[in-house]
Amino acid sequence: MKAYFINLDSATERAAFMAKQFAQAGISNPIRFSAIDASKGFENTGYTPHKWGPYWTLRNTEIAVFESHRALWKEIYASGKPGAIFEDDVFLSKTAGDILARFDGLNCDFSMVKLDALREEIRLGGERVLCGETVRPIMQVVPSAAAYVLSPKTAQDLLKRTECYCDHVDDTLTKPIPGYRAMQLMQAIAVQGMFADISGRLGVPSSIFGSERTTARPIQETYDRGPASYRILKELRRTARKISRRLFSDNALVRKGGYIGIVPLAEDLPNYK
Repeated sequence: MKAYFINLDSATERAAFMAKQFAQAGISNPIRFSAIDASKGFENTGYTPHKWGPYWTLRNTEIAVFESHRALWKEIYASGKPGAIFEDDVFLSKTAGDILARFDGLNCDFSMVKLDALREEIRLGGERVLCGETVRPIMQVVPSAAAYVLSPKTAQDLLKRTECYCDHVDDTLTKPIPGYRAMQLMQAIAVQGMFADISGRLGVPSSIFGSERTTARPIQETYDRGPASYRILKELRRTARKISRRLFSDNALVRKGGYIGIVPLAEDLPNYK
């Protein structure tokens, strides 16, 4: 399986870090994708603000991240084979190469498999075995798109779905919709540096500790949370969703064999912060 990692041209320290991670994980010939740089601007994107969607607008850095992932969806669709996409600040388990090899087949029935996790309670469906690995269906929007496998058919569908967008890439990848088989690997084989306890680990670049969105050189941002009516409606929907989960859907999910909790990490990964 081809493994891609998204890396700014200026982030050479991160690129070297990822080369070591891939080597230790048994992933050969990773493909570096030159990330779209928000500081240099971009043209011909599908970004469409002010449409009463999940967000009223996005920051320039968020658009750049989305467009970088979208460019790799095109690569995976064109290849006709599943592909793995990584951000450039993830610790990888030594088992990652073997697990990617198991997902490298068109007879493996999935849309997207999320390989990373963070210390946040999430809602997942009933346990199942996919290509020899334990996974659970993703039942809610989940933060982080730092490591995932995508099928070529799903890459095509995502490209169509995001011809016009105003959403975060992780929300787009994990949002439950009919026919979309998004799974969470139940022993995550990747964790971003900003979410990991890396005390005592020598040789880890300081740039891995945080997000480039907040640590990179200042970028002129244009961001608008929308009119009051939009913000009120969004908050009402969020509150209704929380109440519904607390009173009804969470109990029903658990009764059906679902899971509400933190996804464990592979034993050789750093612990969560």
